[in-house]
Amino acid sequence: MMQAPPKHPTRERLKVPDEATPWKRHFSDFGGKIYLDCAAQGPFPSETIEAVRRALRLKEHPEEIPGSLYESLPGQAREAVARLLDCDPDSVALASGASHGLNLAARSLPLERGDEILLAEGEFPANVYPWLNRASDGISIRRVSPAAGRFVGEKDLIGAIGPRTRLIAVSHVAFATGYRTDVKTLGETCRERGIFLVVDGAQSVGAVDFKVSELPIDLLATSGDKWLLGPFGTGFTYIHPDILERLRVRDVNWMSVEGSSNLGEPGGGPLRFREGARRFDIPEAASFLNLHGLIASLSFLARVGIDSVENHTRRLHDHLIRGLDSARLRVASDLSPGRRSGILALEGSSHEHTRAVFRGLREHGVVVSLRDNLIRVSPHIYNTRADIESFLETAAGVR
Repeated sequence: MMQAPPKHPTRERLKVPDEATPWKRHFSDFGGKIYLDCAAQGPFPSETIEAVRRALRLKEHPEEIPGSLYESLPGQAREAVARLLDCDPDSVALASGASHGLNLAARSLPLERGDEILLAEGEFPANVYPWLNRASDGISIRRVSPAAGRFVGEKDLIGAIGPRTRLIAVSHVAFATGYRTDVKTLGETCRERGIFLVVDGAQSVGAVDFKVSELPIDLLATSGDKWLLGPFGTGFTYIHPDILERLRVRDVNWMSVEGSSNLGEPGGGPLRFREGARRFDIPEAASFLNLHGLIASLSFLARVGIDSVENHTRRLHDHLIRGLDSARLRVASDLSPGRRSGILALEGSSHEHTRAVFRGLREHGVVVSLRDNLIRVSPHIYNTRADIESFLETAAGVR
């Protein structure tokens, strides 16, 4: 049962000095709770809140909306994403989340009856259901289990490639364990064998410092509401230039067509899609509320630096790991070089103990997630060592 530690230990009682980053002041106090759950939902920095308020005013006063905003706002978002990923803005399609990009890949890549798709066992449902939906077209879906241990890595996926394998879909970072796949090695093999590589970046983009231009990825889909600290219902899809023309446009919206902004001649021109990945934008991509918020969050992270985010979360993870004995928890993530991410997964001595610790943490205002019977800890730039001490003290009180 739960002993009675204070709900929110005061910093004066903590043995470890607070190492708050200068960025903490840009966020709320989370209602006095300890928020360690960015992998579920990232909070808005203050700059984003102000940007959304300005967007609300546009809807309150539509007479102030310039017609050019419908073109310029998506362009600004595309450029912000391109700076983050180190890619050409023309390779970026605006999305409502990772699911949009994964469905785009499943429906638009040239797959034929008899082709095989490989998925890692334990993938997040968003990277499973779009592919299962293709089974009715005669496409085979095969799940790959780990040869040993808990994690499905690139070696397992490469070893499972068969003569009909046409596509591999994998999470860059696994949502439950935080395991980071070496997509560079996997992508190089896929290129050699003519296999498409589709990557779910929902748990890596914004948490792991990488340049998509240096990775042999055909399509990278991600969400804006987690590590990117943007609005729910935002995201983007990176499409490698080499496959852009091989993707079929399945969903046509008027803004994806060349000359559509010329409303003096509506519907009068031929169907010619716009250049680049923007032809795959979600409909109504110029949503004021969503894009003003996303652009502000991406600009904030550009000032912080994703390398700073990754280094900061790594230090917090390390501090947590050093104190786990007192909490009677152990690490379930792979701590090998190159495998770590913004997610640290922990487990107790049994499933019951793990769930009891999770409930105790939640009851005492320490917000984490339970995924695959693992306690998932996912801090960001706003978290401090004091937050980690609160986690450890609370977890240690569970009996």
